[in-house]
Amino acid sequence: MPKIFTEENRTILRLQLLDKGFMMLKQNGLSGVNIDKLTEETYIAKGTFYNLFDSKSEFMYHMMIHERTRSKDKLISYLNDTGKLTRDSLHDYLKWLSAENPNVFAFLTDAEKKRLISSWSDQYIEDENNDRKTMHMLISLLESPAAAPDWELACNYMKLIAVSLATRKIFIKENFDVMVDSLISQIVMILCG
Repeated sequence: MPKIFTEENRTILRLQLLDKGFMMLKQNGLSGVNIDKLTEETYIAKGTFYNLFDSKSEFMYHMMIHERTRSKDKLISYLNDTGKLTRDSLHDYLKWLSAENPNVFAFLTDAEKKRLISSWSDQYIEDENNDRKTMHMLISLLESPAAAPDWELACNYMKLIAVSLATRKIFIKENFDVMVDSLISQIVMILCG
């Protein structure tokens, strides 16, 4: 990368590319994430892109991490003055999460998911330990958690929402939003009692 790029410039450019790439992914799937078009629309040379990311696969990995970070940052914005989530703010965050759908995998085919995950090697593994950590972190942020919240059931409901968003077209569209709202209410009830 040319020396005219400061570390701050590199960071800003990476974030712009990741945001633009995610918009492309949401609109047209993985094949819609076209590096030529992406560099053209961000006014950089293709070589500059490859100075920031070794490959499209690495770019997709960083996009997934970026969207997860953005979701966690958004979660922080729902905390009250004492640094906790109320029942209502948990509900509102889950509504935002389902409306925004920051899950990169929701816009990939099964074959694309397998290909990307295999190219990421051990950098990304879906496992119950990751689910446990995420749910326990969420529960620890609750102002008034349930006495014994069933984190596994709440996690499955959250995954059910994610799967529903990824396969939206198979559902009856007139009550899809009502279904998602119902699942969100169940998660809140499980975690907050």
